[in-house]
Amino acid sequence: MKATLPLIMGLTLLGCANVSSVPGADAVRLIDAAEAQGCQRVGSANAQVADKIAFVERDEKKVAEELLALARNEAVKLGGDSLVIDSAIKFGSRRFVVYRCQS
Repeated sequence: MKATLPLIMGLTLLGCANVSSVPGADAVRLIDAAEAQGCQRVGSANAQVADKIAFVERDEKKVAEELLALARNEAVKLGGDSLVIDSAIKFGSRRFVVYRCQS
């Protein structure tokens, strides 16, 4: 029974992971590469979250949402207002390109 307690606690935490947003992050848009034409590239954001907890795969949609939230935070720090996904999710990581589309 003692050995299963950490596993139960870990599984309980699966639904509790949350990424806090910095001020302005909600205004950062996710766009496609075609929409980025005419925008100024200001950098890139590499986001990473846990994709497994206690050998249990996390929900892919939730992982993607958390990666986007982290990338939005980084975009604000870089002075960007838009993001383009630059890679697939691999081992809980994804790369984004940060753009400034509005002056």
